[in-house]
Order: sequence, then C-alpha cells, then structure tokens
Amino acid sequence: MIPDKTVDERRCHRRVNWTGQARIFPLSLEALSAVPGIQEVTSRDISEGGMQVRSAQMVPIHSRLLVELESSETSAWIQAVGSVAWISLSTSDEPWRLGIEFSDVGDLALAGIRHLLDEADAREH
Repeated sequence: MIPDKTVDERRCHRRVNWTGQARIFPLSLEALSAVPGIQEVTSRDISEGGMQVRSAQMVPIHSRLLVELESSETSAWIQAVGSVAWISLSTSDEPWRLGIEFSDVGDLALAGIRHLLDEADAREH
C-alpha cells in the first residue's frame, strides 16, 4: 500500500517549493535492489525534515538513502540520510514521486538546507 500523504499529514517543518538537482544513493538492501547506484532526481519541495523528489525509478518505502543536494552557495553537495516515507505515480517525465524523510542531518547539512529554504522563500516574496 502506498500511504496517502494528504491523509497522513505529519509535517512539523516549514516546507518550500524548491526545484533543484539532487542525487540518491542506496544504503539498504531494499534501496539497492531498486537503485543499484547513484540516481539523479529532481526536487519538488524541501524542508528541514525531508523532501519530495521526482524519480525515474520506484524506490520501496522505508528504503534508506543518502541524499545529496546541489547547493548554490558552495561547490560541495549537502548530504543527509533519509528513508522513503511515501511513493506515488507522477504525471511528469519521471514517473515516480518519492517523499524522503531525513533521519540523520549533520549541523553543516542543516545549515545548508536552511540556506536553501531562505533562498526559496526570498524568491517567492
């Protein structure tokens, strides 16, 4: 079963639209079977607690992933560990939408994510 994110709403962080480049790497056997290596994905939105991405590959729920986010502030990528919280079919070129809940975000990564949130807020206002 695919959880319906509109019914099962548990967000507690500010979420903003952010269309940026990201990469996911499998960290669990479930993820490795679906994503055998690095996969480029496109972000739709982001918060301190997670993000939504569009993906060419379906990744099973609860799969642990290393997520790397492209940062405009530095040439280094922002890294966080997370798990797939929900999946659904997409209407875009990339057939899957994945909700990734962050579980391990270091201080430097959290600062980078907050910078992305602030940049996105500034563009919207």
